[in-house]
Amino acid sequence: MVSNPNVIRPDAEKSAGKDLTSKILRCVTEQEGFHFYLAIGEPTGKKAVSLADFAEKMGTVDVQSVNFHYPRKDFEKWVLEVIGDTALASRLNMISRMHIGIKGEALRNQIIRIVKVRLSEIKPPPPATSKPPVFGAAGAERTRELF
Repeated sequence: MVSNPNVIRPDAEKSAGKDLTSKILRCVTEQEGFHFYLAIGEPTGKKAVSLADFAEKMGTVDVQSVNFHYPRKDFEKWVLEVIGDTALASRLNMISRMHIGIKGEALRNQIIRIVKVRLSEIKPPPPATSKPPVFGAAGAERTRELF
């Protein structure tokens, strides 16, 4: 039997999704990280090396940095080119279209919210435990009532 190279097997598709998720959630080198600036030639000294780190630093960096980077599309370029998340880059780009003239704390909060939502969408669920749930005495009484 000859396989068709144009047909994507379901297991290959799942594997590609896992690889992309791993790439998006990974930590990058400090050099590849997002370096926050207040203006050209004025670094804040803060850098983010992952999306989770980016959301955290975004909450603490001077709001002037947010106002500097967003119109230049620096956030979405980093997310697209370094992190490799086209969906998140597109969502970041949409902020200014949905909220014309947004700046400052409102802009910062939108960026953080969008990044956190994306992280919650792609983070793998915690591993299932093999232990059954533990019920207290009240739970045992309720179980007896049901049977």
